[in-house]
Amino acid sequence: MSRRLVIPSVIIFVVATGFILFLSPHNMRSVQAGFLGTISPFLKTGSSVDKKYRDFREGLKSLEQLEEENKRLVVANKEMSATNQTLRGLEAENNRLRNALGYRERAVFKLLPARIISRDASTWYNEIIIDRGAADGLKEEGDQAVLTEEGLVGKTTVVSDHSATVVLISDEACRVAASVEGTREQGVVRGERASSGSTPSIGLNFLSKEANLKSGSNIYTSGAGGVFPSGVLIGQVREFQKRVLDGHASVVPAVDLTTLEDVFVVVGDAK
Repeated sequence: MSRRLVIPSVIIFVVATGFILFLSPHNMRSVQAGFLGTISPFLKTGSSVDKKYRDFREGLKSLEQLEEENKRLVVANKEMSATNQTLRGLEAENNRLRNALGYRERAVFKLLPARIISRDASTWYNEIIIDRGAADGLKEEGDQAVLTEEGLVGKTTVVSDHSATVVLISDEACRVAASVEGTREQGVVRGERASSGSTPSIGLNFLSKEANLKSGSNIYTSGAGGVFPSGVLIGQVREFQKRVLDGHASVVPAVDLTTLEDVFVVVGDAK
């Protein structure tokens, strides 16, 4: 800054200071009021900016809290969904066991409850392994009917002390003497060969060609042969066909053989 500007600035500052010092208290207050009136808009602006800044900070804090709360709610919702699924599974299991127990109490023959403990993918529609054996009262020679409250499952074959193999009605080796409800037709139900990887079908063979069975007709065990007690539901007629020598009906099993968990073994003729 040049000397010509510095000297006048100093003189003005000294004069202003002296002027302020020699003012009366009344005049001093007037000067202060004028000064405050001059800078008041700037103070208000600064206060407004500061308020907006604080509001902005509070807003950021609220957003962070909302995000955190949302995360907690998402986790809680997933936990609740998992709990509900578990409870629904337990309810279904409880209902299934209650129905099975009720069937066991109503059955006219003695039943031994058993649980499936093994099943091979390569023989899925042929056999299952249950957790009951000779030590539990099963016959070592096998040939005891196995069923659920919904209908026939198969029969025991190989029996060890604490387990047994059950051949399913969808296997060709399992043959069941059967009769059709509301008719005099009788025949033999057995599994039928299917292409690799497909679900095997079940057929009722040796019917009369004039049987002309209706779709949906119930098929029951007839009791012939002594292995299967009479009156156990096997399934329903899907379709009837005339063949060269006899009639044939494709059958829909009463029991879903793919989802078996618990079964009963018939261990006596009557209670």
